[in-house]
Amino acid sequence: MGTVERATPSAARRPFDPGSWADQFRLSFLWFSGNALWEALLTVLLPLLVLQAVGEARKVVALSLIAMVGTLLASVVHPLAGWLSDGTRSRFGRRRPYVLGGGALAVAATAWLGFTRGYTELIVAVLALQFAYNVAIAAYQAYIPEIVPETGRGKASGFQGLMSSLGALAGAIGAALLVRPASYHWMLLFLALLLAAGVLVTVLGVPEGRMPPPPPEVRHTARNYGNLVWVIVTRALVMLGFYTLLTYLAYYLHDVVHLPHYIQATSYVVAVTILAASAVTLWCGRLSDRVGRRAIVSAAGLAMACGSLAFLAVRGFWPVCAVGALFGAGYGAYISVDWAMATDVLPDSAGVARDMGIWGLAITVPQMLAPALAGAVFLLLPRQAFAYQVVFVLAGLYAVVGSALVWRVRGVR
Repeated sequence: MGTVERATPSAARRPFDPGSWADQFRLSFLWFSGNALWEALLTVLLPLLVLQAVGEARKVVALSLIAMVGTLLASVVHPLAGWLSDGTRSRFGRRRPYVLGGGALAVAATAWLGFTRGYTELIVAVLALQFAYNVAIAAYQAYIPEIVPETGRGKASGFQGLMSSLGALAGAIGAALLVRPASYHWMLLFLALLLAAGVLVTVLGVPEGRMPPPPPEVRHTARNYGNLVWVIVTRALVMLGFYTLLTYLAYYLHDVVHLPHYIQATSYVVAVTILAASAVTLWCGRLSDRVGRRAIVSAAGLAMACGSLAFLAVRGFWPVCAVGALFGAGYGAYISVDWAMATDVLPDSAGVARDMGIWGLAITVPQMLAPALAGAVFLLLPRQAFAYQVVFVLAGLYAVVGSALVWRVRGVR
């Protein structure tokens, strides 16, 4: 087939250059704004909104429920939107209509969160955000495998990990500085504007890839998807450990560590964690092109597991920050290579967004399972401190098992 028509801005006319920092920035900026949104929302804003809506006694179960429902919707929307994007033919391209339309709705839903009244409206707003954001991201995540040359994917994956980490850092610091019970809506408005900027940079500055020829039928066999399945399983377990710890960190620092001003303390601990992640992402991404992806993933999972368990042994703000740095370094090493590893084993060039949407379930499903499994622990164990210990041990176990299973992946080093 012929090429898809390019958008008029000059940045979107020419091919992607892996050696250009400007091109790398444009390609990854939506990850920056999206991670800023979700970091602030999951770690600080959503726990605060749930607490205000339902009160102290029901906060844990209510937070688990809203997280489960939102990620269940995302798990359906993500691969479906990717499949629709693969089949779209328009003069604006396959990806841009979804990035622009879904992104615009996500911006509106983010702003709406700041003005919700009651738990029911909060759930509806979160569902609207999950739906719209996943429509946009399902198409957006096809850009790396479509436009980045194979020899530059480690670098692009590392840069994407760096921008994701910096975005999460911006969300954590912003939450620490701006989130107060009486003024949190200003933070949500800021995040909505940042998300809008990410959508515009992508639509105007990132080139569309060429339409691939129809693949041979042999490429649609289950055998060819085996490596992708193992990559998904690995990512799902590592992310399950990450989201298990992330979802309950604020409540843990309040209920067990007894830190004063725990909302701000959570933001600062997360900021330290993300700084550590940012420090290693770009370096590990480049390193993976030389030493292989699997070695990096194994070391990353071990560091995350050690950090998760160490949270249980420390008390006080600065020791918690130090442990957060260890956990963050492991997480940063992992996200620096997970994209490159996925693109290395994609079996079908005609269904990139569809396959990447399925791969994206390795984030959305853990976001749903983490509060479901942890919520069950809190319901079954009457001693709250012991329940937190079990949850954090599970987080470490998920990470180390997931990183070990990466050695089942064939087709990557």
